[in-house]
Amino acid sequence: MKKSATPWTALRGLVAALSLLPLAGVVQAQDTKPLVRAVAADFNSIDPADTRSAQDQDLVLNLYDKLVSMKMHERPDGAYDGDPMEVIPNLASSWEVDGPVVTFHLRDDVTFHATGNPMTADDVVYSFTRLVEIPANGKNQASVAGIYTADQIEKIDDYTVQITHLDGPDGDPAEVAVRLTSYKFLQFGIIDSVEAKSHATEDDPWSREWLQKNVASAGPYYISDHTTNQEIVLTAVPDRDWGPQSNFDTIILRITGDADVVSLVKGGVVDYAGEGLTGRQYSALESAGFPVLHGPTPNILRMSMAVDKPPFDNQTVRQAMIYATPIDQIINVALGGRGFASDCFYNPNDATCNGSFGEMYSYDLEKAAELLKDAGVEDLEFDLWYSNSLPYNDDVAILIKSSMAQIGVTANLKATPEVQLKTAVRDRTYRENETMSGMYLHEATFWLPDPVTQTNCCIVSWSDIGGSGNWSRYDDPEIDDWHYTYRNSGDQAARTEAYHKIQDRLAEAAANQIPLVVMGRTVATSKRIAGVTFTQEPYARYTYLKLADTN
Repeated sequence: MKKSATPWTALRGLVAALSLLPLAGVVQAQDTKPLVRAVAADFNSIDPADTRSAQDQDLVLNLYDKLVSMKMHERPDGAYDGDPMEVIPNLASSWEVDGPVVTFHLRDDVTFHATGNPMTADDVVYSFTRLVEIPANGKNQASVAGIYTADQIEKIDDYTVQITHLDGPDGDPAEVAVRLTSYKFLQFGIIDSVEAKSHATEDDPWSREWLQKNVASAGPYYISDHTTNQEIVLTAVPDRDWGPQSNFDTIILRITGDADVVSLVKGGVVDYAGEGLTGRQYSALESAGFPVLHGPTPNILRMSMAVDKPPFDNQTVRQAMIYATPIDQIINVALGGRGFASDCFYNPNDATCNGSFGEMYSYDLEKAAELLKDAGVEDLEFDLWYSNSLPYNDDVAILIKSSMAQIGVTANLKATPEVQLKTAVRDRTYRENETMSGMYLHEATFWLPDPVTQTNCCIVSWSDIGGSGNWSRYDDPEIDDWHYTYRNSGDQAARTEAYHKIQDRLAEAAANQIPLVVMGRTVATSKRIAGVTFTQEPYARYTYLKLADTN
């Protein structure tokens, strides 16, 4: 590991290096020039079972291959949209589905780059067993797929694995509607079990400490160099015979911190900026002739309120906060007109969405003030938490603060570094720390056009089988019962009715995962890059990026 450097030190080195790079318009030199992406922060953990930030997950997606991959559809503008449900073979060459059982047939020609170890069924069993044994976000993703215990994962032979999906850890075999498509989750990356086990200790039997900072994968890239808080260098794995092939031998992730990313793109220093820009900055690049692409992915800006502590233990106060949130201003000012108001707690393409949230709430300061008066609340003050790694979050938070000030409410802005914030969020959710309270501004993509993932993650009560993202600590036994009874039900009418009731209850309670804006996703690139992907998770897939046609 190299010596740590500050983002400003990195920027000075980057600008100096610019004079050594060919101009973006010189086609002859493009084949050897690395692709440079601006990222807001360094990674914290690249363990597929225990990622802790957006940067972690973005990296793991490109470092680890899964049994299946998301199917892509090319758009007229050369970008790609990910299919919300359909998957294609990757490390698994084929599979059969028999009710709750999926049998995967593995490729027999895959080796792990760093060690040369062959990938076998033992690696799949090890990787998926880690998901259910480690108390981290991978465990939630496994439960969404219907995997709760290690004995559900069976090695048939060296290149065949069979998985029986259950409806809960003590449940019966179940028809899980999302089971197969769930395996494209980045948490299902296949780990070199021989290498990982060599780093296990008595206190760390799953090699968590080692895997947080090291890669044991058969993915398209490996980390060839890393200077903390400055850059991460990815190199394409040579002679890789499966999956999409990389068009760039080297991907450089520049950690830009507070640097002016717009100037870096305009100056030819950065090829790809997928986050860290405000709506105004995207518009400035677009006006300057740079490609700015938008995809209507189900990435939803949300706010959650801590219902277990004043002032948000009062339902009427929570309702007032929603009426006082200026959603149209957020879209037009902070997001540059990209996005639309969310009227549903779920993916807007979900057939179970009933629009109950949008029907109940609109921006109405008079109504908000009236509700606060009804609640007998005066001089209301609370902390508003958000990540400072995304500049538009500052704009959103300021707009909320300004709006609420008009009805005598004070929002104390708590802009917090991403990793520090995620740690505090996890600690509150898991009842390990009481640092946070008030309101939490965040965004999340629940890509399935189905309510199971969102409900299981963040709406049901916190337990061993769900609620891993229930920061609000809102508990409703009826919601829990509706979800666990009907999440895998084949009775579509009863299932739809159950999720309609959940949405109606949440809208009335104003309690948890309040949807504000369907943001979609916007990416700005240099003029030499094409092949941007818009998938249901907000991450880049580097194997699809390529040189633009300059003819």
